[in-house]
Amino acid sequence: MSKIEVDAIVPQSGTTLTVGEAGDTVDISNATLSANLNANNLTSGTIPDARFPATLPAVDGSNLTNIQIAGGYTACDAITVTNTDTFALTAGGSPVSPESANNCIVSLNGVIQAPGNSYTISGSNIVFSTALTAGSDVIDFITVLGTALNVGTVSDGTITTAKLANGAVTSDKLASGVGGKVLQVVQSSLNSRFSTTSTSFVNSGLGASITPSSTSSKILILANLAGSYFAGNTTTMGANIYRNGSNLNPNSTVGRAFAHMNLDHTGFGGLLITMPIMYLDSPNSVSSISYDVYIASGSGNPAAICQDNEYSTITLMEIAG
Repeated sequence: MSKIEVDAIVPQSGTTLTVGEAGDTVDISNATLSANLNANNLTSGTIPDARFPATLPAVDGSNLTNIQIAGGYTACDAITVTNTDTFALTAGGSPVSPESANNCIVSLNGVIQAPGNSYTISGSNIVFSTALTAGSDVIDFITVLGTALNVGTVSDGTITTAKLANGAVTSDKLASGVGGKVLQVVQSSLNSRFSTTSTSFVNSGLGASITPSSTSSKILILANLAGSYFAGNTTTMGANIYRNGSNLNPNSTVGRAFAHMNLDHTGFGGLLITMPIMYLDSPNSVSSISYDVYIASGSGNPAAICQDNEYSTITLMEIAG
């Protein structure tokens, strides 16, 4: 077999290099593919995979690494040139909106156009730098190479919590799409005595804050007022839950609070008792929410929690809606 060596080929405008004839087999050895192979001189044709170097240099000389090869590649519909610079991009009759001019290969009059200089992209339109002329200009083809968001299968462990927006995980995305799962639990406690003779509800200092992950979530509030103390012959004590300073109980009276006691303990100096509260709230929010226990005395006699430094607690549980 004869061998012809070509030292260098300098491309000239309008020049075509033809190697072989129809039916011939052209072999390009590994040695002939140098590090100078780059996007500038790769214009057409196919080189067998085995002939490529390990890394393909980019135009600026850096290696093209970690390239996302998955994507939606689209051949746009043929365009009839009119005397304008703007043309609609469609595929199968539907509008196509490339991510940028760099995502397109545009051939005009047999010449590949430079993105950004020869044309730009505006929504689903291509805008050439100068108006084309009907009858003399021909748009050969426009191919959209896909977008950075058209990825293939995501690798395991690549999506972190930080990449998930607040409220992005709803009950539809939880196990079996069924609500009722406990998403988070927050608890706070108080063991210093708080006392009041006010007949209006005042903040006891027992509270906690929580930030729901979805607007559909509910918050289950569990409060245990240990060491609640009543002084005087007749005492009424009430306790309510306030969300961000607003009473969640439509019945604002002490005797109709979430937790209340009406006691007549004549002859006793005081009485200790434990009062539980359980309430399910629907805040419809993904912002931080504070829940606080407010207490009041119905008779003006002292009412207190954590009388002898007993622990009172409040627990907030986010429940998937």
